[in-house]
Amino acid sequence: MRLTMFVYSLLSIVGLCLVRIGRGAVSNVDGDCNTAAAKCNSIRPSSVTNESITTVDKLHYELVASGAILNDPLTPLPTLANGHLGFTVFQDAVYMAGLYNGAGGLSHRARIPNMANVQLDSDCYRGKDHSCNVTLDLRSGYFRVSYEPANNSFRMTHLLYPHALYRRLIVNQFSFERLTPEAGDISLPLVPGPAFTSEDIHFQPINALPSVQPSSSSSGAVPRVDDDMNRIYQSCGTTREVENSTYQSQDRPVCVLWNHIPERLVLRENQTTTTFTFIMAVDENVAVAEKELQAALAQPGEELLQAHTSLWGSFWDRFDILMTGNEPLQYIVRASIFYLVSNLPFEASFTRSPGPFWGLSPTGLGRGGTNLDDYEGHSFWDTEIWMFPVLNLIDPWYSRLLITYRVKMLPTARRLAVEAGYDGVRFPWESAFTGVEATQPCCPAVAKYAHHITGDVSFALRQYLATTHDLEWLLNRGGCGMIQSIAEFWSSRVKFNYTGTENYDIVAVMGPDEDHENVTNNAYTNVVAGYALYFGDFVSCICGDDVTSKNWSAIAKRIKFTYDEVGDFHLQYEGYKASTMIKQADAILLGYPLLYPVMKPYTLWNDLLIYEPVTRSTGPAMSWSMHAINHLDIANWQEAATNFNRSYQPYIRGPFNVWYELQKPARGAENFLTGAGGFLQAVLFGYSGFRVYLDRLEVRMRYALELSVAGVSGTAKGVQYLGALITVTQTVDKAEIAVTHLDKELTIEFGDGNAATDIVLNQVYPLNKGVTAIIRAKSYPYQKCDLPKDVIGY
Repeated sequence: MRLTMFVYSLLSIVGLCLVRIGRGAVSNVDGDCNTAAAKCNSIRPSSVTNESITTVDKLHYELVASGAILNDPLTPLPTLANGHLGFTVFQDAVYMAGLYNGAGGLSHRARIPNMANVQLDSDCYRGKDHSCNVTLDLRSGYFRVSYEPANNSFRMTHLLYPHALYRRLIVNQFSFERLTPEAGDISLPLVPGPAFTSEDIHFQPINALPSVQPSSSSSGAVPRVDDDMNRIYQSCGTTREVENSTYQSQDRPVCVLWNHIPERLVLRENQTTTTFTFIMAVDENVAVAEKELQAALAQPGEELLQAHTSLWGSFWDRFDILMTGNEPLQYIVRASIFYLVSNLPFEASFTRSPGPFWGLSPTGLGRGGTNLDDYEGHSFWDTEIWMFPVLNLIDPWYSRLLITYRVKMLPTARRLAVEAGYDGVRFPWESAFTGVEATQPCCPAVAKYAHHITGDVSFALRQYLATTHDLEWLLNRGGCGMIQSIAEFWSSRVKFNYTGTENYDIVAVMGPDEDHENVTNNAYTNVVAGYALYFGDFVSCICGDDVTSKNWSAIAKRIKFTYDEVGDFHLQYEGYKASTMIKQADAILLGYPLLYPVMKPYTLWNDLLIYEPVTRSTGPAMSWSMHAINHLDIANWQEAATNFNRSYQPYIRGPFNVWYELQKPARGAENFLTGAGGFLQAVLFGYSGFRVYLDRLEVRMRYALELSVAGVSGTAKGVQYLGALITVTQTVDKAEIAVTHLDKELTIEFGDGNAATDIVLNQVYPLNKGVTAIIRAKSYPYQKCDLPKDVIGY
């Protein structure tokens, strides 16, 4: 068998050479707020003060296009969200966190009619007036329509955004400025609102509530007060079908409120400026929704806007990734961060008014319904493997939120394990409201075999502990129990091979490559399962639990490792033939993100040689992101650059840099955050050089040639590690590290034999060629517990 695999290895290498000869370069792609903000600033670390960062051109946060794109069905508009509500601009549906309709695999985010889809009935919004411009302002967190008619009589600015502080609200603000005094009344019709119906929700009849006292105008002229303009409409309802009657006893409630939207907007002849504010509020609790709506309508428009933009501004002041000399890439990086982060609430908002958080799906909070391309709002392994690592470095607040969703699902996961004949907890491949298996009836194999997701959750928990050393979470908030339950699952899932290897096999699985089901000893699954077992022992030591009788580490050591000694590569699964096509990255993930501790550079190189040419060329973007990082780790700078370009250029669409699951011209899932997460990992963990370990953070210096070939030269600022804010600059001219905020004593050392020294705040530490910087807590955080070995197969 080994001789056969060696022959396949040689054939694969020859095939790769032929592929590379024919491969061309990929082309480039076309009152309340103040209090909350003060509280936020007092508990969050301060921003970076480096002048070269703070003076960056603010226009690089704005994605601008002609309004003509509004007439182009192939140009995607951005999807906006705030951690509670999400929607795609000018589409007819809004989605709320945790609101699902449908049973089992038919469960999907319930469609709420978008009463915030307010548009002028004009050629501007029809995309036929080229004096109309549209902008996605990433720094301010809103979508803007700007319009001046041909007669120059007025200027209109329309802002649309899900509010960052008042998360139950979607806001439209229309501001008009008179440019021609003699124009008289300027009257502009609105497109009639959508029908208030939903196939997912049974709504009660709409009720009109008492009018709201309007806020004072700051325009210099007093508008005529129309009682209808301040009337609030309300309708509450429930979803039509529960996801699973065992875990969900009744349909989910939702209430929608909005203030009156007239037939026309009028700038009176005695007015120089005026603003109209239309707000839609959504929550499961009508009192909460009404309170936020009333509070917002009572504020002047500029204060309501400031309450939103200040949170986004503070975020970008604290964290950013700056590209040097590559403006298109700068926009794509920032857009990817924006789309990813916007699906989780800001801490200041959540602390002020806690609300349900229900995970992070591949297309985010603003997509859903019964469209299978949008993955119905379910949570997959995408969360833990593709998005979690990025969010974990941006802010551990996001990590904790993602963990709380899995914690909520633990009772169901425990029952799923029992039903399958295993111990501990088993997470489903697709999870929605109750945590039962919610995979579509079309695809039973992935639900039956893709058990690696339970190891992926443990791997994310490991990443969180590594960057926070949050022992309080382990000891007092269920961390140890959760990690131990996952280890219990894997100890019961393995099967000892008495007649052959005398190793533990993991049979009947599907790895990340979903084209091959019911295989034995998938390399990725076996390693991530081994990690979960080792991690269970490790945290049990920290928590003082005696689990020696469980033999978790002993089992992990003896899990079969599918390594071919002759070909010096990892078999994706037992019986894999090196010419077999695969859907996406699988065995190469042992390098990064799993960082298998005894991986040799030549072995990783051989894995890449064998699997890159047989990976489906039209597969998902994350494969190429992972190929890029792994090539960087073995100094294959040209291959890294090629794969990095492949990881985003064919998947980005239009002026707003919207991610798609499939390469052009195909579409697939829109607002594909999974692809954005993989791409950002290539930026942060690849070209910026970060590596997360349980006892340290490493930063690997990148050579000028590695950066210049890929056009990835810049600065990652505000990366969080143990409460510190870390800035890493990797350009063709210099590589350096600075720490701009410290919560505890940290040390820094370099892989040059010199001793570790205490980190000095704001001191610049240069990185020399070939050097890795290592940042640690000054004192070992894990008591007398040894780090897990994490090696299987011996």
